[in-house]
Amino acid sequence: MDENAPAPTAVSERISTSDIREANVAALCTLLRENGDMTRADLGRASGLTRPTVMAVVKRLLAQGWVTEPGEIRVPAGGGRPGSLLRFRAGARVLGAVRFRAGALETVLVDLTGTVVARSVAARPAEDAPWTALTEAVVRQLTELRTAHPEAGPLAALALGLPGSVDRVHGRWSRPRRDGWQDLPVGPRLSELLGVPVGVVNIVAAALIGSVTREPVPPASACLVYVGAGVGCATAVRGKLVDGATGSAGELGHCRLPGLTTVCRCGRVGCLETVTSAGHLRRQYSRLAGGDPGATLADIERHTGGGLPEVVDEAADRLALAASWLVNTINPAVVYLGGNPFTDASTLFVDRFAGALREYAYPPDADGLAVRAVNSEATLSGVVHVAGELLPPFLRPALRLAH
Repeated sequence: MDENAPAPTAVSERISTSDIREANVAALCTLLRENGDMTRADLGRASGLTRPTVMAVVKRLLAQGWVTEPGEIRVPAGGGRPGSLLRFRAGARVLGAVRFRAGALETVLVDLTGTVVARSVAARPAEDAPWTALTEAVVRQLTELRTAHPEAGPLAALALGLPGSVDRVHGRWSRPRRDGWQDLPVGPRLSELLGVPVGVVNIVAAALIGSVTREPVPPASACLVYVGAGVGCATAVRGKLVDGATGSAGELGHCRLPGLTTVCRCGRVGCLETVTSAGHLRRQYSRLAGGDPGATLADIERHTGGGLPEVVDEAADRLALAASWLVNTINPAVVYLGGNPFTDASTLFVDRFAGALREYAYPPDADGLAVRAVNSEATLSGVVHVAGELLPPFLRPALRLAH
């Protein structure tokens, strides 16, 4: 349908026309973002849209600042009339992404192609500070970044990757075992302060989103297993993130195994994370080798004496046993392991986990199952993607896992 065609009078037709108009805008924006500079004629050929439609959409994009016309001319190879090149303005807006790191908040600004414009790491508010200290710290960090980078475009959307339970629909956050930290309106509060849409996502779910969106062909269903201070998992089924009734889906570390005697931080005995978490492996490293209590899994793996390889192997085996129940239940195409600095660059643990997972999972589900290690940058990529899903429809990513 032509962009300039008269609007039909029926409500359903008006909605349909609006949808088509936005789809045309999205199609041309996508072509310019993915292919670089193009002429109006190029856009018409690539999109299949009529010339009047292309002209109208381009006029709108130029007026709103999403596209520029730098004055460069392309002469067609086969002759004909030269065309003025159009360029997508990747810096027309920026997205903000914030994630928790050990004792810190990492904040990045990225342009509309996902290129990092600015990054900073600052100390998190003290544990006994009120929850509003977190929102104030985020606003302060964003303000400092934007002041240091005045060339960056206006902020279009923000997303936060948080530990604990997240109600993504309402932007609310809960931290178990913290009195008074339940159902906190972090998203709405930041949106009010910043004047932009704000999304919140669990950090484990963010790691899964970042892993899936990096794939050339995203898997229809996937799981991620995350080993950090706790042990968690996240799942996407048919391209949608699974949250659960209260936003707490994925508490793999609090599944109980027989024969365990260590008291978990949740107060129960037998939780998987007591024998597979970063804290457990670091304590074993310190006990057996006198190692650094802040060591990564790769650091621990480099020590061959004192029974450490056996400790790593046992933890990977137990984690794989629990993850096999996830595989048997969800039947994912791929299981990712990582998303946390603790597991970055691990080889022994990852290899043992992958082998044991395929051994323990139900054979029809294990056949063809891909197991892939992902690094901690996947988590930040996932938070950025969640922010991108909050953009105007014609700028949103094609794959929408969170919204």
